[in-house]
Amino acid sequence: MADFSLDLTTAPKADDLAVLKAGMRRYELSRLPGLPDESEDVPAAVFARTGDGTVIGGAQGNVYWNGVEVELLWVAETHRRLGIARDLMTRLEDFARGHGAVIAYLRTVDARPFYERIGYEVYGVLEDRPIGTVLYHMKKRLDGG
Repeated sequence: MADFSLDLTTAPKADDLAVLKAGMRRYELSRLPGLPDESEDVPAAVFARTGDGTVIGGAQGNVYWNGVEVELLWVAETHRRLGIARDLMTRLEDFARGHGAVIAYLRTVDARPFYERIGYEVYGVLEDRPIGTVLYHMKKRLDGG
């Protein structure tokens, strides 16, 4: 058996994290040769603004490995139920398609019905994250497949 110790920290050193990241990258490439590096990720954000430029909503995502991870979607309470969220998602998904994405995915606690209306489906459920809630993992094919 190998001689080792475990060192838990809440303030990991950058050098130690770099070792983990490099090791994981070597593993990924051993399984999926040619997999693009993180440096090729394409962050994207779409904003809804009033006439004076005030942000009233937006969607943020990251396009990588032929998918888009939707990280955030928000619309101001005063502007909800006007189709803005749908339009934001459509714009982000179209951008992602144009950059090779064939699938979109996200996590939500209470917006499941909205995402289902625009074509997303649940592929995973995590209870008690946070306690007393359900975290839904959702996906949508962008290539019609």
